[in-house]
Amino acid sequence: MTDGQSYYDGLIAQGYPADQALGYTQQYYPGFVSQAAAPTPMPIPAPMPVQPIAQPQAIPQPMMQQPVQQMAQPMMNTAPMAVASMGEPKPIMAWAAVGCIAAALILCMMGQFGNSWQVSEENDSLALGLRNIVIDCSEQQNEEGCISIAYTLVAEDMEKAAAETPPSDPLVKGKIKNYCENSYEALLALAIATDDDTIRAEAGEDRETCLKNDSAGGITGIILWIGILGILASTVMLVMSILGKTLPGGVENYGRMSSWVSGALILFAAILWMIMKDNMDDNLNNGMSFYFALFAGLFAIGAGVLDLLDKRE
Repeated sequence: MTDGQSYYDGLIAQGYPADQALGYTQQYYPGFVSQAAAPTPMPIPAPMPVQPIAQPQAIPQPMMQQPVQQMAQPMMNTAPMAVASMGEPKPIMAWAAVGCIAAALILCMMGQFGNSWQVSEENDSLALGLRNIVIDCSEQQNEEGCISIAYTLVAEDMEKAAAETPPSDPLVKGKIKNYCENSYEALLALAIATDDDTIRAEAGEDRETCLKNDSAGGITGIILWIGILGILASTVMLVMSILGKTLPGGVENYGRMSSWVSGALILFAAILWMIMKDNMDDNLNNGMSFYFALFAGLFAIGAGVLDLLDKRE
């Protein structure tokens, strides 16, 4: 029996059809023709072998399965990447929280240094900040006289200021405390000169009323500074948390709480100022600086709420 015939018989024994066995055998043994006379044993039905012999399997399987494996491999590699990119959280709300806390910082600084916590509703000639007072003489008929009187009233040394040449700027700025004390001394001198006890009593009451605004502004300013420092800390914590950076002690996780506390402090400062201050003039109303501080507190609290709604954690 030839080698080709043995190879052919082996394929038949493994269950290959006669035409496939002949084709595979002719690839290795060209010109091979099966011997019809030789009795061909019928294949015995058997379970599919786990691993066929090396030669017949090497022909059909590698050429057919390798492209399939090559096609399946990129699909297995690319599918997880697509799912990861689609499912990756986008910290949109967290960045919105950073924007709110930054707006709160700007508004709080404008409130802290603004000189319009109280403004006169008629001609805006008088405006009060937390500790400062601004007198606008530009709308007065006797502008030079107004500047001279205002400059004297807001000076630390009223007698020295009265002997000096006043500035030409119609906006005269000074401390509320100096204005209160100098106004009291001027009214007291008038009461002594006229021997009028009524003016003396009114001068004392006006002084106390005026100084309440200075005290309210001083306490409010201190609380606002604490709130500003808290907002700065909140900004750093929120940004580090979004970027995945770690701060000492894990404090980057407390940006939300810090923004809430800072906002509450700023709102408390604004409300406390309203309770403590006293109108020196019935024409004074709350100005823009007060509302800047009020909205700063609301924005800081809103930043914490937005960070709470974020889904990055």
